[in-house]
Amino acid sequence: MLANGAVTVAIDASSPLSAPGAMALVQASGNPLLVARTGQDTFTAHTAICTHQTCTISGFSNQLFVCPCHGSEFDTNGMVVRGPASIPLRAYSTQFANGTLTITG
Repeated sequence: MLANGAVTVAIDASSPLSAPGAMALVQASGNPLLVARTGQDTFTAHTAICTHQTCTISGFSNQLFVCPCHGSEFDTNGMVVRGPASIPLRAYSTQFANGTLTITG
């Protein structure tokens, strides 16, 4: 959790999140976050801890976050697309300005 904190991520041409549609696993102070660039200036951020059995979600396929343990899939809004997970991923707030993405809890 990002208790009272914020994480900043530089987004430039070399970033895995440089283009809309990109997805990445971001490690922030021991908190794994799933980040998706959903538009030119818009991003989503969610916990990377699967709601099924707390595995770290690390895969991406067809604009879905995929849990490697049991195959649960989540869309870029954190909603369950395919189980066995039945609870959405926790969302974080995002702001993007001047090439910096700020994620807050």
